Amino acid sequence: MADIVAVAGVPHTPGFPALARADTAAGAELARRYAAVDEVVARADADVLVVLTCDHINTFTPDMWPTFAVATGDSASGPNDDVPGVSPTSYALDRGVGTRLHRGLVRQDFDPVALRSHSVDHSVVVPLHFLNARRLPVVPVYLNGMVAPRPSAERCRRLGRVLRNALEDLPGRRIAVVASGSFSLEVGGPRMLPDRLYGVPRPTWARTVADRLHRGDLDGLVAETTERRIEEAGTVAGEILPWIAAAEMAADLSVAHMDHRDGEGHAFAAWGPA
Repeated sequence: MADIVAVAGVPHTPGFPALARADTAAGAELARRYAAVDEVVARADADVLVVLTCDHINTFTPDMWPTFAVATGDSASGPNDDVPGVSPTSYALDRGVGTRLHRGLVRQDFDPVALRSHSVDHSVVVPLHFLNARRLPVVPVYLNGMVAPRPSAERCRRLGRVLRNALEDLPGRRIAVVASGSFSLEVGGPRMLPDRLYGVPRPTWARTVADRLHRGDLDGLVAETTERRIEEAGTVAGEILPWIAAAEMAADLSVAHMDHRDGEGHAFAAWGPA
């Protein structure tokens, strides 16, 4: 039986790797925030990272847009978009874990796409930049948080439950799960800040999400995460869906770290053994 030894959640803003290396107070603070999450993940001594994320129309296209997809290949290249300061590389995948997750989902009527060869964008590259210094093999799992109709929050919670159950049949494996994304974020829309490439249309919603996660109130969070709430929270606010799936996968763990600051649309979080 495999153990889910840690679950984490972080934002994946493409400029964060370069900012964290900058010789500035803001860069040093950002690096510390990622490091606090990485400490929990590293301490858990996992042997594979499962990354729950949303593509940004870089890996997939509107002509071929899956609701769910699981990487089942041996490697993935990336980034396939612009992540300043991060060079293109090949990421080792865990085909056995990916195949097990894909089959487990199909058996529970999810029918995800099996990605035997694909490239990854900043939604995978940025979390790995900060949380995978040991170069563990990874398994990207994609949820459609970008293009309506999205899967419901309840369905994504069930996805997390099925993923957790599928992992139980992998004897001796130690799994860490990383949710990638923000709760309120506007990119490429009219609610961006005048001097920025983004906006946070509903900071109070981001605070509510962080609070619900911190208190372990997944029932309340799922009930409040409606399609209308996601639309109000920004063009890419559907990135909350991987967090909901990850929180369900953390059902046997305790919150070890939760860092959300007023006005932000994201959080830095980690769950570990009680």
